Amino acid sequence: MSKLNNLVQKATNTAGNEEEASAKYSGMTGTPEIKEWYATHGEDVYILSDSLRLHGKRFKNTGTKYVLVCHGYTSKAKHMAGFVHKFYTLGYNVLAVDARAHGDSEGTKIGMGWPERLDIIKWINQILSWEPNARIVLHGVSMGAATVLMASGEDLPENVKAVIADCGYTSEWDEFQREADTLHIPWFPVLNATSVLSKVRDGYDFKQASALAQVKKSRIPTLFIHGSSDELVPYSMLGELYAAAACEKEELTVEGAGHALSSSVAPTLYWRTVEDFIAKYLDR
Repeated sequence: MSKLNNLVQKATNTAGNEEEASAKYSGMTGTPEIKEWYATHGEDVYILSDSLRLHGKRFKNTGTKYVLVCHGYTSKAKHMAGFVHKFYTLGYNVLAVDARAHGDSEGTKIGMGWPERLDIIKWINQILSWEPNARIVLHGVSMGAATVLMASGEDLPENVKAVIADCGYTSEWDEFQREADTLHIPWFPVLNATSVLSKVRDGYDFKQASALAQVKKSRIPTLFIHGSSDELVPYSMLGELYAAAACEKEELTVEGAGHALSSSVAPTLYWRTVEDFIAKYLDR
């Protein structure tokens, strides 16, 4: 298990110091001014899910438009400040959540989106307790994208109007196997054994944790976004997910963008596409 954890951490942690990473991912993390805005605005909110106390930060706005923002592996809600601020300036109420075992949320096991999808449903219900007429968009990056895609295959309330999935992977198994191959680490028997352990301990295996299977059941309009130069979650996964999705759907390829960099490389294209997509479904 430790070998697999080391593999995933090596594959997903950003090289360089925090300042360099922030500059590279400015579309996601925000400018220094936006980070300050995030830190000094909003309110901390909490829910219980699977006996875990989960943390989020709520940014109240006027109206009934809501966006639920989900970060990636080993990240935190505050690292999505760029997205939070942009959605807020577009008039949305925004809820940025720390996934289980991340940030200020409890938990020790990262489920790569599968148990987290049920946490998202709890957060959706929390939004509806604040505003029964909320019109909700789910937005996620990397593991956050896989999480909202996995959630989209569940029986979600009609209030959920759209999903924005930025560089999501097809399944936990596919992503771990791909990273093992990239790092020249034999995935058999480590991956197989760890998947079996997950089934015994947590009730699901890595192949079950599948965004690909979930989008086949989804009825929520979904925008799939991916950078063509993504070396962590391969660009080919965009095509697989898009082809499998049973819902109304669109796709956006950002040429030359690496992992989670689409909003930084092409912000105008990114946000124009996101805004146009949401506008089609928000009032339906």
